[in-house]
Amino acid sequence: MTAQTPATAVKLPRQTRGKRPHFFDDPALDQMMTFLLELTTEVSVMRERLDTVERLLERDGKVTRETIEAYIPDADIEKVRAAWRDAYVKRVFRMHPAG
Repeated sequence: MTAQTPATAVKLPRQTRGKRPHFFDDPALDQMMTFLLELTTEVSVMRERLDTVERLLERDGKVTRETIEAYIPDADIEKVRAAWRDAYVKRVFRMHPAG
């Protein structure tokens, strides 16, 4: 999270073009890996948002949606968050061989 862009300025496509990637012989394994990746991403995003809420409460004693959306972490906070994400991904995928 470096510079933030207003949500209204970002236009994402509504549908993915082309076929879904296929990595495993069993399509169910592809579906499970997709589910795991999406869930892992959502938990990571919620963790950062909660961290933002906690930091704003410590700093200001109150929090609003606007202050959450406007919050930009400094470099030290980004380092802490990056270290947490790295450890989190390693924990989640520890049983899945890399490469």
